[in-house]
Amino acid sequence: MKTTFRTIITSSIVLALFVGCGPMGKGRGKTEKEAATVAVETVTRDTVMRTTDLLGTLQGSEQVSVYPKLAGRVTQIAKPEGSSVKAGDPIIYVVNDIPGMDYKPGPVLSPIDGVVGKVSVDVGQNASPGTSVATVANYSNQVRVVAPVSDADLPYVKLGSAASVTISALPGQDFTGHVTKVTPFVDNQSRAATVEITVPNSEHRLVPGMTAGVRLVLERRENVVALPLAALFSTDQTKIIVVDGTTAHFRHIATGLVGDDKAEVLSGINVGEKVATTGKERVEDGQTVKPIEAGAK
Repeated sequence: MKTTFRTIITSSIVLALFVGCGPMGKGRGKTEKEAATVAVETVTRDTVMRTTDLLGTLQGSEQVSVYPKLAGRVTQIAKPEGSSVKAGDPIIYVVNDIPGMDYKPGPVLSPIDGVVGKVSVDVGQNASPGTSVATVANYSNQVRVVAPVSDADLPYVKLGSAASVTISALPGQDFTGHVTKVTPFVDNQSRAATVEITVPNSEHRLVPGMTAGVRLVLERRENVVALPLAALFSTDQTKIIVVDGTTAHFRHIATGLVGDDKAEVLSGINVGEKVATTGKERVEDGQTVKPIEAGAK
């Protein structure tokens, strides 16, 4: 009798465990992995660019410093800052105050046509041939942005390269220029060279001395197979996730120019295929995913 009772109890426990692992016990069993939601973008042919940001100062298309030929005391400022001058016009007058000598004030002349941008002496101060007393700039139709460029970027700076210029004094406005001069050596202390970007100035809004931000194009590839940088893994930029329908697959690619927001692809993917961007880090090879086109809501 005892044996039969124990058998019944044991069978009941086994049955209960079996039922608990069935439909009534879903929470305790192994569930199918939920599909991950990922943003996807379509691979296209596009332009890939790598740029660098520089900070410089506007100068006139012609800009010179003015030096007196003789030392002396400034007696008059004939052309104050902002004045228009012709080549040969006097900017200041100086006189040699040697005791016992009676010299007349002599003019310090502008060497070019332009505008007096800076007068660095006042009446009564002394001037000497080794010190600039004024700056004259010609900027009627164009100006130059003079900016330092790092030694790492210097090999990629080419004459004629395009540049976008913004001026802190003129917010919300962009100006287009191009490289017209590159200094062929690097300063030992700053580890930078100097680049000049010429910018049209037909409306005369750009004035020498203004601070300018420059976005300079270093490398450019046009009409190449390109994908967004967000599709590349930070730990392995040769690996991407291609989404075919709702299935994700790892794939290795060869990249060319890696630009500011896109990367050139030399092999491994074709135009029209879709690559995962946001959410790709939690996806496994062969996993079912819920793709959402970038920009879709």
